[in-house]
Amino acid sequence: MVEVLPGIARLASSPETFLTRCMAVQLKTEDDGFLSGWTAARLADLRGMPENKIHFTVPDGFRTQMPTWVDVHRTRWYNAELDRETRDDGLIVAKPMRMLFGLAAVFNQHRFERAAEDAWHRGLITPQSALDYLEIHRCRGKDGVSTVEQWLEHALGQDRPAQSNLERDLIHAFENAALPHPKRQYPLKLKSGETIHLDIAWPDIKLAVEPGASWWHGGDLGQRKDQSRDRACSELGWSVIRFDESVRDDFDAAALQVVRIHRQRTRDTRNVPQNMR
Repeated sequence: MVEVLPGIARLASSPETFLTRCMAVQLKTEDDGFLSGWTAARLADLRGMPENKIHFTVPDGFRTQMPTWVDVHRTRWYNAELDRETRDDGLIVAKPMRMLFGLAAVFNQHRFERAAEDAWHRGLITPQSALDYLEIHRCRGKDGVSTVEQWLEHALGQDRPAQSNLERDLIHAFENAALPHPKRQYPLKLKSGETIHLDIAWPDIKLAVEPGASWWHGGDLGQRKDQSRDRACSELGWSVIRFDESVRDDFDAAALQVVRIHRQRTRDTRNVPQNMR
């Protein structure tokens, strides 16, 4: 046997994994708490979540000592029935909304919004459910409230979440370049009758940006489909700019290029008679 925590051991033949450590912490606390923050997010398969520290939330009176690889959050904001749930493997984790606020407390705005969009995409939360939860639990001094509020300012106007982290990163670069805030997942009905959703769009000048991350778009078939979709948009007077993952090498340059295109589209739109737009 090999000790993981004082009084908690594993079989020497079984490797010490992220899940092993999660269960060891839970057993050490005698189920008086729950896995939270980025640990709960990692268990929910959100992308880019760290494993180096286990985040665990406990009632304010909890005093058991933990090793440095456990980040213990002692709080008075604790309701076992409302805040946590038990997975099929026996791990007790924060419910999605409590997990979301745990991330807001430790991530910067950009990183939090990527995680929130991922959770939305996976069906764990929606902007409306986040707003409802915020209204119930809002109070002075609670970590993460302003971070969640800032995300909701944009997310509540969307029908669908960002489809990739590349999309979220491009929007962040556009914000830094002082571009007008775009519509995200903007619905556009094509002449064929099909309704598509443009990832990033400025409908007033019929300009769209489509990130082509390979995680979402791949292979020759995907490229042909994208090209056909772009032609269909052109029939309606839209201009579509595509970026693949190489844009990560210089987001600032890509944003400045879109700024110039946006300005030109704005000038061109002003010169087109209203009945021809």
